[in-house]
Amino acid sequence: MKSPDFFDVGQFPKATFTSTGIAPAGTPNTFTVTGNLTLHGVTKAISFPTSVVLTDRDLKANSEFSINRKDFGLVYPGMPDDLIRDEVVIKLTISAPKGA
Repeated sequence: MKSPDFFDVGQFPKATFTSTGIAPAGTPNTFTVTGNLTLHGVTKAISFPTSVVLTDRDLKANSEFSINRKDFGLVYPGMPDDLIRDEVVIKLTISAPKGA
């Protein structure tokens, strides 16, 4: 996955996400996060759901969503009958101290 055939981490060692908005998603503690994801040298606007829990000490956020790898220039064709899919699942678990 790290090879030049796929993520090419030698040339693109970082993926970044810059949030441009967070909006309530209609159920308690659930939000839609919107922003710009840069992956493999390509930047695309994305949105994804996240659940947020705020305590006296910290904020915890969890999310699971998919992106299409081909939207980011990851066009490795794979082999017949292999397990490479166009959709890549991203799972986020964030914990931040309150006031950070």
